[in-house]
Amino acid sequence: MKNITLDNLDMLSINILVNLYEEHSATFVAKKMNIPAPKVSRCLQNARAIFNNPLFIRKKHGLIPNEFTQQLYPIAKELLQCSEHLQQLSARTNNLSSSEINIYASDMLIQHLPQQLSNAINQSDLPISYKLHTQSINVCNDIKNGVTDIAILTESNQQLLQFYADALDIVPLQKLNHIYLVCDLHHPILKQELDIDTIASYPYVTAYNLATPTSVDPFIFYCQQHHIHCQLADIDNVKVSTGFHDLYPLLADSESLALLPYSKIYEQSNLLPGLHVCCLSEMETNRLYLSQSRPTLYLVRAKGSHSDNFNRLAQALSQIVAHSMH
Repeated sequence: MKNITLDNLDMLSINILVNLYEEHSATFVAKKMNIPAPKVSRCLQNARAIFNNPLFIRKKHGLIPNEFTQQLYPIAKELLQCSEHLQQLSARTNNLSSSEINIYASDMLIQHLPQQLSNAINQSDLPISYKLHTQSINVCNDIKNGVTDIAILTESNQQLLQFYADALDIVPLQKLNHIYLVCDLHHPILKQELDIDTIASYPYVTAYNLATPTSVDPFIFYCQQHHIHCQLADIDNVKVSTGFHDLYPLLADSESLALLPYSKIYEQSNLLPGLHVCCLSEMETNRLYLSQSRPTLYLVRAKGSHSDNFNRLAQALSQIVAHSMH
């Protein structure tokens, strides 16, 4: 075997090796880590060359670690955990030198969130400042790595969040019980019965702001469960996640439509001229969530002790969600 140093064994390759050992699928690992599948293959080839060992055997049910990889795995896992601890230490050190708190929340969620949060900070006389972010590829990873301090996330599948439970505090805040149809003001569906089957017959825009890259829009999940063909709209030019004002160019003057659980969409529909927003009936809403959980808003932050001011800010965010969402 060649001499192994950290110069030729990068942390990404170690991370991929650990995940391949645990998941047995390069495709699943690519989705889980939100990186291109070819990059997973290249890193695996890099690890094989460094160790001069095939590492995995391809079988019918996926990649099976060989005897050498079974011995290598606990060492690689420990290296990965050490790397994460170093990143957390660096993030905490950086946070000590700056009082600005980085908050993630989609602009789909709450009317006038910056104003409400600033008012809460002023009324509580909190000596802190914050920066609000509305775009992220994977917010949970951002919090783990210290890029983001606190976030408000939407998720229907709580099991996906459990992957981060060792590193993050994940606090459920509020279930989202309504669904709002958003479409062009002259969309033909407005002359038809507004039910799930009719909605599925038109190009569908996935605009949910979900917690993880592997999350699935509840409407698409329902269609998959019940073998209903759902035509997805072509939105290749959309940014990482769809924002409130992105809805207009996606839906205006087209037969595309979207379903969203955020009350802001309805309450501020006057800011989306040319679009029609209406609440789906209780019967169709219950039908959609009959075999899956309703979306829930979660407050997420890193595990560990936090300053009193940080905890008060988290409490203020929780109260804003409780008073603003329905």
